[in-house]
Order: sequence, then structure tokens, then C-alpha cells
Amino acid sequence: MKRAGDSTSAQMDPEALAAAVVSGDRKGLARAITLIESARPDHRPAAESLLDRLAPDTGRAVRIGITGAPGVGKSTLIESLGNHLIDIGHSVAVLSVDPSSSLSGGSILGDKTRMTKLAARDEAFIRPSPSGSTLGGVARRTREALLVCEAAGYDVVIVETVGVGQSETAVAEMTDVFVLMLLPGGGDELQGVKKGIFELVDLVLVNKDDGDLRAAAARSVAAARSALTLTRPRAPGWTVPVLSCSALEGSGIVAAWAALLRCREFLDESRQLQSRRAEQARAWMWAEAAETLLSTLRDHPAVRSSVPGLEAVVSAGEITPPSAARRLLEVFLPPRKETGPGGGSIGRLNHIAVAVPDLATAAALYRDLLGADVSEPVDLPEHGVRVAFVNLPNTRVELLEPRGEDSPIDSFLSRNSSGGIHHVCYEVEDLGAAAERLKKTGARLLGRPRTGAHGKPVVFLHPKDFCGTLIELEEI
Repeated sequence: MKRAGDSTSAQMDPEALAAAVVSGDRKGLARAITLIESARPDHRPAAESLLDRLAPDTGRAVRIGITGAPGVGKSTLIESLGNHLIDIGHSVAVLSVDPSSSLSGGSILGDKTRMTKLAARDEAFIRPSPSGSTLGGVARRTREALLVCEAAGYDVVIVETVGVGQSETAVAEMTDVFVLMLLPGGGDELQGVKKGIFELVDLVLVNKDDGDLRAAAARSVAAARSALTLTRPRAPGWTVPVLSCSALEGSGIVAAWAALLRCREFLDESRQLQSRRAEQARAWMWAEAAETLLSTLRDHPAVRSSVPGLEAVVSAGEITPPSAARRLLEVFLPPRKETGPGGGSIGRLNHIAVAVPDLATAAALYRDLLGADVSEPVDLPEHGVRVAFVNLPNTRVELLEPRGEDSPIDSFLSRNSSGGIHHVCYEVEDLGAAAERLKKTGARLLGRPRTGAHGKPVVFLHPKDFCGTLIELEEI
């Protein structure tokens, strides 16, 4: 077994982890999943970098999602199926999700103890994860874990959900083939299954077709087939098979795998597999955006300070939950300032322009003494200046050196021989509206709006109207 570095920094290094995963290092694979499952914000850049590095090695596995009510035998089926797949030459990764306590947040994570034979095989990798607060029967980072397992070379990845219910559908948004497991019990068993689940499944398996339950299993197969006639299949042109099996005895497993392969091949040949995975990627993007926004909202200092008071008045019935939610959002996202019918309020600071007598010397000061990123000089003869930009995280400093005769900054430098701030540039969405509004207030414009040095419409405002500062407005 290969060994990775022992230090925390080495264990969290995306490049080293990616190399370990692709080489088949099981410990490296486990550490990689631990990194992407981490809830620490400072770990997210490394996790995203890891996924980017592994992306070229993903996408080749058969992705199977399995859901069913507690006690239906999901873990037993996965162990039986997994052992069969390994026997015929496959390698299998299992991502199992255990329910988290709504009170303590804890989870048993007992799937490895329920799949002892499969867990002992070198060609298998089993990773249990707590569901946390995520709905849909999966953990928040199950999608990422699936990709990491693919990059590690596992050609079959099985995702086992918490159970079946109204929200147990997210697994269908990350797998190729979605399997619903049912217990023998005739039509009664179907009463607990939401119609929406049947609209998502690609294969139905009635488990525990053994012993005294054989007759009941046959009735359940018939009832499920009848129920499926009332729904539209997830994949146009595909008839959802309903099969029975006994995961405990191992009967029906070969037929179940054959049905899974037929579905996968049908999706691939009809090009629905590509469109399904593309839609899953889009859904993943929006799900991640929603989760990240909610996490950011909860962690916002002003929101956190407002929560106890709002929860108290909601609990007391003094305001409705929607009103409290709106107040939280107003704290998190203050309403944008109305600009009025004329528009034109200033936005972000675009740059601060500093006139300098010698551009090379000024650029060296910012670059060498202050450690800033300074662009290469650019001649703008039509504007009478030579320019270099100091790029900062939140804005830019524009260094201006006079070029040619009658440069617009000559008079400024004649009064300030060592240089200084020449003007401040703010962004506006509508320069024409801004100019009209300012003229109506009595502010003086220095000429008409024109194309500026950066190819965008600009206008300058008289410094005597703005505290002695020359203001440039640039339309974005």
C-alpha cells in the first residue's frame, strides 16, 4: 500500500491527493473524500482544485443509485451485487448514506458492518457518510465523492440512499440508472411509495423473494408493473423492468445486473446518457449555489445577530415566518438604492488616476517597494498619455505620464512636480442619464460625454463642485 505524507498540509495538497487517487492509493482516496466532505470554508479551495485536477479521469463508470424503504435490504443487495461484479472482473465503489440525528447531528455509519464480505475485498471501496441536513437521501458532497471514486479507477459506483420518501430523489440527479427496491406485500407496499419516485426509476427490484414470501413477492411484482403503466418513463422509449430477487440467497442478482446494463446501453445508444449527465451537471451547479448561499446567509454576522430575536417573535406568533425570512434577507442583502427615473448613481470605484513625471520610476515603486502587480506601459497618443495599471484586489491605480505636446496632465504636473492624484473614476450604468441628472442639479460637466482612454464612454466633472476632486464617470 502506498503511503502519502503525514503532515496536514501534505494530506490536503490537491496535487498530491490527485496523484494518489489516480494511482489507486486507497488511503489517498479516503483522504480526498474527507477533504471534499469537510465543512470548513478554508478547505473548499483545495477541494475544488482537487476536483478540477481529477476531472479528466472521470465519467467512465456505470453510476447506479439505489433507494428503498428502511429494512428493504439495500445493503444486502449491494453486497451481493458487488461481489458478483468483482467476480466477473469489475471494481466497485459504494457510497452509502446514513441518516443523521436532527438533534445531535450524529450518524451510526454502519454500512461497512452490514457489508463485511464486500468490504474485505481489494476491488471494493465502501465509504459511509452522514446525510447531515441535506434532503434527497444523499449527503451534500456525494456527487464529488462519486467523481473521486471514478478517478480512482472504479468502473461501477453505487450510491445507496437513506431511504425512500418524498424527498429521496437527489440520487436520480447524479446517477445513470436509478433502482427502486420494494418489499413483498402486494399492493400495500406501494402505498408508501410516492408517485414521483416511480417517474424517476429505471428498474424496480422486489427483494426477499425467498421462503414463505415468494407468493407475496410475485404479487408485488405484478402490482409494481401495474403502477408503472400509469406513469411516464423517465427515459423515453425505455420500458422499466420489474424483477424479483433474493439478496440474501443471491438469486436474481445476475438478472438484475443484466437489466442494469441493458438500461445503461439503451441510454448510451439513444444519446440520452449524455443529455442526462449534462442536465445533472446543471442541476448540481444550481444545488451548490443554493447550498452555498444558504451557508453564507447563516454565517453572515448581521444575520446571526438577528436570528435569536426573530426566532423568538416567530415562536411567540407575533410575526409570520415569511415576514421574518424577509427581514433576514433584508439584513443579508440591503435593498439597492433607487436611482430615480433619470438613473445614473455611481457604482464601484473603477480606478484612481495618479499623474507622474516618470512612469518607469513610479511603476518600480509600486512593484518593487509595495509588491503590487503592475501592467506593462501602454502609449495612448490620442489621449496624450502613457499608462500603466497597478492591479489591486478591489480596484486599480492608473499611473499617467504625459506624452507629446499639450498633454491633459501637463498643467497638473506643472503645479505638482512630483506627481499626485489627478482624478477618481467611478462606474455608472447609464452615463447619459447620469450626465443629465447632474446638469439638472447644477453640477458642471467638463465637455460632453466621449470615448475615454479605455474605449468606454466617459465624462469629467468640475473639481470645484466635488470638494476639489476631479471626478471621472465611466459607463460600464
